[in-house]
Amino acid sequence: MHSTFVAHLRGQVDAYGDTRTYTYLREAGRELVEDVATHRELDRDARALADWLAHRAEADRPVLLLYPPGPEFLRAFLGCLYAGVVAVPAPVPTDARSMRRVAGMLDDAGSRLVLTTTELYEPLAAWLRGTDRSGAAAVTATDAEPLGDPDAWVMPDITGVSVAFLQYTSGSTSEPKGVMVSHGNLMHNEAAITAAAAIDDTDVVVGWLPHFHDMGLIGMLLQPLYSGSSLVFMSPMTFLKRPVRLLEAIDRYRAQVTVAPNFAYELLARRVTDAQLAGLDLSPLRAALNGAEPVRARTLDAVIDRLGPAGFPADAFLPVYGMAEVTLLATAARLGRTPVHLDVDSAALEGHRLVPAENGTRLVSCGAAAPGLDIRIVDPVTLRTLPDGHVGEIWIAGPSVAQGYWHRPEETRDRFAARTEGTGPYLRTGDLGARHDGELFITGRLKDLIIMNGRNLYPHDIEETVRDAHPAVADAPGVVLSIDTETHERLLVVQGVRTAVLGELPTAELSARIKAAVARGFDLPAPNVVLVEHRAVHRTTSGKVQRNSMRSAFLDNTVDGVLHEEIEPSVQRLRTDALATV
Repeated sequence: MHSTFVAHLRGQVDAYGDTRTYTYLREAGRELVEDVATHRELDRDARALADWLAHRAEADRPVLLLYPPGPEFLRAFLGCLYAGVVAVPAPVPTDARSMRRVAGMLDDAGSRLVLTTTELYEPLAAWLRGTDRSGAAAVTATDAEPLGDPDAWVMPDITGVSVAFLQYTSGSTSEPKGVMVSHGNLMHNEAAITAAAAIDDTDVVVGWLPHFHDMGLIGMLLQPLYSGSSLVFMSPMTFLKRPVRLLEAIDRYRAQVTVAPNFAYELLARRVTDAQLAGLDLSPLRAALNGAEPVRARTLDAVIDRLGPAGFPADAFLPVYGMAEVTLLATAARLGRTPVHLDVDSAALEGHRLVPAENGTRLVSCGAAAPGLDIRIVDPVTLRTLPDGHVGEIWIAGPSVAQGYWHRPEETRDRFAARTEGTGPYLRTGDLGARHDGELFITGRLKDLIIMNGRNLYPHDIEETVRDAHPAVADAPGVVLSIDTETHERLLVVQGVRTAVLGELPTAELSARIKAAVARGFDLPAPNVVLVEHRAVHRTTSGKVQRNSMRSAFLDNTVDGVLHEEIEPSVQRLRTDALATV
């Protein structure tokens, strides 16, 4: 195995350069038009950009990549790798929140060069001028004409420990952290993905994920280059506007592999109609990777029921678990079998135990550790390894674990250098889970855990109950939070609503249904409820809800698009007091 992704890719280009392609499905009116590039053409363009970067003084620091969906990002990203330059994938800023986030990435990385397209050059240059950063960072469009000579390219002096790119975490904090992913990390993780999904050089992968998210970058964009396969991809907006397009691509290109978070499969189950499915053949699909957020048993069942008549195989789902700090993939279910479910006693789960029980809380297994990774379940207080059946923090060691956070030595030490019973170092994931019969089950996030009346409650379980209240909230984002008043903890639901689906139902009645469902389902006092337009719920770039950000917005009284709210006086006073201290 090569030690760097560049060396490996050069070998793949020699083997498959003219026979494997990347096909981007670009929207042209109501049609999708193919934009096709072979592996060899991508390699040529990467060498040209790398030759240009080799003569730019600004490239001695990480280079920020601000591209719309499409192949231009991939050319720029590979160009950075070919030049030995640290790449920083980032979303194009479009509103105040995303502008603050990208500005934070620019500052944290210390970037002095921004690469983009001709179309975005002027808006981004104007934005940088408005943030007083125009003198610190130059902007260059890479798609107008070749910037360098591909034949003049020289392999840079890079090794397996060289940082390939910074993957900025998409959490809710105002200070994004750049995970340092080395060439060795990338090579090991791509090998793990290839093994988990049994991807070979005859396969076609289809997808739509954003390129600045780890699952989109590593699991979708780079995987076909690593494995010598082909990719067909579209923009996230192309998929979200009409989810059936993904299924049409599977059918048209006879694709074997796709990858997406759970919410995308839920969209397919809810929005694809019988008429749209008619004539589609999904039987070539072998692996549908499902990760990046909790995998829901009912989503898997709903997809199989909806898409099964079109040939979607019941054993195609491949639940996976991972994160940017472990490059991407940490565990995967076994390919070729239906996902493993475990019904556990809800009361025992609140006590951090997995006790099998009929009609209990249903969990989905994320399989076993990827080859070469050591995964422990550890008590986050005593730092002792826990036996099977006990819920604790998931710790990971192995070649896929990244090198730490860019220029954050203390946080790197806290997260990446943990030890349990004298062994380590381990990555502390912050995720909670347990093993049962050799399978890993994820139960929640350590920081998100709600402790109320002595019970440990997982917010995503309550959020799932809320979504059952009415079709208008069924596939809309929402968060469940605990609010600490002077006398007791109170539950707060901030739920997005698709008003077009609400019909004649008053928002007050929807709020009442949510309150009753939560109270009955979890034997709790009725929660406080804030109903908002569905786009007002803060989400990460990968679609995860941002609970901490929504809590801050609630306390600051800056939640957008409020449709209705029912807030107890004690919680209202807390919000008023918070505003008074500003």
